[in-house]
Amino acid sequence: MDTTFDCWKILDLPARSDERSVKRQYARLLKVTRPDEDPVAFQQLREAYERALQLAREGPEDCADGAAMKETLAAPLVARPAPFAGPVVRSAHELAADLLQRFDDNTVDDCWNEAIAKGIEANFEALLFVRCVNAPDAHPNLLRWGLETRQWLTPWQQVRPRHSDQEQLGHLLSMGLYRRLEQHMAAGDETRFIECLERHSRQGWLGDLARRQTLQKQVLDLFLEHKNWSPALLQQVRRLFDWAAAEAAVPIIDEQWHALLWRCEEKKWLDELRALARQGDQHPDPGATAAALFLTGSSGERLQARTATFTEADWQACEQLSEDFTKRFPDWPKRFPDHNPWFWKALVGHESPQHVMKRACAGMTITLGLGMMDRLQPDELPVMVIMSPLLILLGVLAAYMGKWLLEHWVTFTESFYDIDQRVSAWCARHQLTRDRRYLVIRNSVPMFVVAFTLWKWLGLLGVVTYVITLLLGKLPTRRAAPLDRQYRWRRPLQAIYRIAGLSPLQWLFGVVMVVVIVYVQQNMPGTLLTQGS
Repeated sequence: MDTTFDCWKILDLPARSDERSVKRQYARLLKVTRPDEDPVAFQQLREAYERALQLAREGPEDCADGAAMKETLAAPLVARPAPFAGPVVRSAHELAADLLQRFDDNTVDDCWNEAIAKGIEANFEALLFVRCVNAPDAHPNLLRWGLETRQWLTPWQQVRPRHSDQEQLGHLLSMGLYRRLEQHMAAGDETRFIECLERHSRQGWLGDLARRQTLQKQVLDLFLEHKNWSPALLQQVRRLFDWAAAEAAVPIIDEQWHALLWRCEEKKWLDELRALARQGDQHPDPGATAAALFLTGSSGERLQARTATFTEADWQACEQLSEDFTKRFPDWPKRFPDHNPWFWKALVGHESPQHVMKRACAGMTITLGLGMMDRLQPDELPVMVIMSPLLILLGVLAAYMGKWLLEHWVTFTESFYDIDQRVSAWCARHQLTRDRRYLVIRNSVPMFVVAFTLWKWLGLLGVVTYVITLLLGKLPTRRAAPLDRQYRWRRPLQAIYRIAGLSPLQWLFGVVMVVVIVYVQQNMPGTLLTQGS
């Protein structure tokens, strides 16, 4: 009676219900009692169902033979054989649920072989699929076995799960792969990133078009969000997904894709600049020198130190780099000092010719003296000798006056300094000057004024003397004048040509030309050689 009472209680049915009611109630309870969620409750439900079904089928026979039963009960008790109780036959689903309770993630193959031996592999695989849906991270070996051996989430899978379970497992796999790829990308481990991506791309569950596009979109999002990736990594991903062609279909908008390609080109070019700068340490080159300058930090002292020995070829290489940054990578200038890719122009500075005013004043003094001698008669030469101190004084005054005028000229040229720099750069590129540090307008105009004055006072010979003297100043001198002032006055000759800024060769040439000019003035008066127009 207990068994009878228990089976009706488990089924929540009145005692002696008919067979149809038992089956309907059992089907209703199966929806809330699943073997993978509570195998024990499912086993009890199954036993109660079989017992109630047996009692329901025996019910009518007991009613029809009620009289026979009474007679049998009234007859003397005799020994009768015990009724035969056959073994309880368990369903394949129950056996699969029992095997699932003993499942171990480290012995997937052993459990599968046991299921095959019992002939319950279909039911067992369905339960394994549901377990992976509920906890994929807790069963990595089972998940790998299902994807690789049983071809889950592919058209060739044998298990037939619910569509919702199949979609959920696919989503969980996609998110798990995305997290692993993001970790590798954030850590800068590009080798493990591409290995993980290639390994999973070969798995069948990514053969589905929607899942593969989801993966591609996730990978592109990682490239857009992170910046510490190399162009080589993007090229590998493009080959893996067949994006190398220009007409390749990429699952993002065109603006994002072009921005990604542009960043790749930018990174590639910067890597080339870094390699070029490193190469310049062993093999100096204008391009390497310019690259090292652009990759130097914004410290003014470091920039000044690098440009101290720059030549015109180095400045031209800087010009080319600035044009490349401006035209090819317009977002990069914000990384330079003052957000200006032409920042190096402020480092060029300017170079003034040494002793330019001393030479000019020396030339003007000599010119004044020779001009006065041209107008004196031979008998007036003693007067010229007497007036020589006055000429020297006038030379000193002219020097101070020239210095004052030059200072004001330099201040005036500051207003068109940029134009002067462009003109100087053009002259340097065409090898008209040695270096763009030499400001053509600022330095050349005073020299042309002096040359014009000499031409007006002394004619062609005066201009020739001035020009050749300047050219001789470009020649290297063997002996340098002493730097110590006290030591200088021990050697007056060295002191004189140092103060005037003239080398011995320039002094010698100047004396010779003075003699020549005096001779021409005395013997060929009025000639254009010594008298300007």
